[in-house]
Amino acid sequence: MAGEHERGDRKGKFCTTPAEKICDDCPGTKNYIKVCEPSWVGETFKRLVRSKTNPFVFDKKYEAHHILCVAPVTQELLGTDNIKIRGPVEQTQWCINNEMNMIAMPLWGHTVKWYCSIDEDGGDIASGIGAPPFDNIPQHDFDHNCKEGYTWEVEVEIKKVAKEIEQKGHKLSGDTLIGKLDDLSELFEEKLLDDRGTRKGGTHNAWGLAQKEPPDPQWCHPFSMASDAKVSSVGFPARNFKDKVDKWINRIAKAISGP
Repeated sequence: MAGEHERGDRKGKFCTTPAEKICDDCPGTKNYIKVCEPSWVGETFKRLVRSKTNPFVFDKKYEAHHILCVAPVTQELLGTDNIKIRGPVEQTQWCINNEMNMIAMPLWGHTVKWYCSIDEDGGDIASGIGAPPFDNIPQHDFDHNCKEGYTWEVEVEIKKVAKEIEQKGHKLSGDTLIGKLDDLSELFEEKLLDDRGTRKGGTHNAWGLAQKEPPDPQWCHPFSMASDAKVSSVGFPARNFKDKVDKWINRIAKAISGP
């Protein structure tokens, strides 16, 4: 399986390139980052880029997540030499950056920054903190590309679409293909927001479950993008939860202190 953040492609009218520039014939008016800008855009954390020549710190905003991921859509619909698939696809005007296929997601850094008191000397988990504005949204850097994780699930469904195109050929109109892709976008958005992010009572409740003694072994489920059976960190005990948080605290603290 290709990596999720390969840069896509464009053939004919079908575009899977997540460029910040809007295509000349794109019906949208915003690029893929702006089109999913959330109400919590101001919630950021410090990230340090350790460049050898010019290290720098920046405020990390939300991740603009392609619900139907770039790599599997590119690989299965544009990367094939099968003309029965490529022909109908290339004649379909669909852009992977369309608003229906985009959603803003937090990273672990956002969650740790929200729940912890951090300065350049370090930090600790604060008490009595309410739910963040990105509550019940899984973390973009948790089980996105793990074995049989989120991207793999998308790949399985896109393979089915490719198979149907191959069977129906040009009888599958562009509008029908657009409808199928939009339906898949809606399906996976529901999986993330309505199903996975609300497991264990949601991310805010699960943050507390991880700190109980004994910890709930499934505390991490709502933070994961993967299905129940594929959550990679399901066995974390409390001490490992603290270790995970400490690593993020140290990472943010170093960024706050500067390059």
